[in-house]
Amino acid sequence: MPRPLKLTEQQIGELAKWVAVYIAEQRTVFHAKAHPIGQALRKLVQAFFPPDILDGVCVIRGRAGEPSFYPRLRAMGIRDAPRFSEMAGITFQDVVVHAEPLTPTLLFHELVHAVQYKHLGRQGFAEHYVRGFLARGSYEEIPLEKQAYELEARFAADPAAAFSVEDDVKDRIRNNRF
Repeated sequence: MPRPLKLTEQQIGELAKWVAVYIAEQRTVFHAKAHPIGQALRKLVQAFFPPDILDGVCVIRGRAGEPSFYPRLRAMGIRDAPRFSEMAGITFQDVVVHAEPLTPTLLFHELVHAVQYKHLGRQGFAEHYVRGFLARGSYEEIPLEKQAYELEARFAADPAAAFSVEDDVKDRIRNNRF
């Protein structure tokens, strides 16, 4: 596992702002062309997510661009930032951008992030994402990602065993597990 990265609180705050701006910019780019979740996929995941998430999230096939601030990250000593342009899917608040076919498990994972955004807000999500990456040193260890992968695996293991993703997210926020 890579060593955790040490930055000052000011650097962390600045980085979180850059990430929040990137999220907002990418959401704007993709939102105009995105469409609602298809009925067949929606039916497969509806027992796990609240109606406001399923009604509000839209999806689009595409690939996110790399953040313009990545050269500044390298100057700060951050060499292995997540490669957003290579991800199967990525969520920008309420817009899921997927480079690979939108399978039920990929959609599920991205909808977990939409619930996280709902409860943390864009800036809060960005800050937790940055702090998680810096503290744990890798994309795979970011608590927001770990939760999405854990819940995705639980869904994939038994799609008929409904549970509340929103309750799980709220519980982790309440217990400071992000």
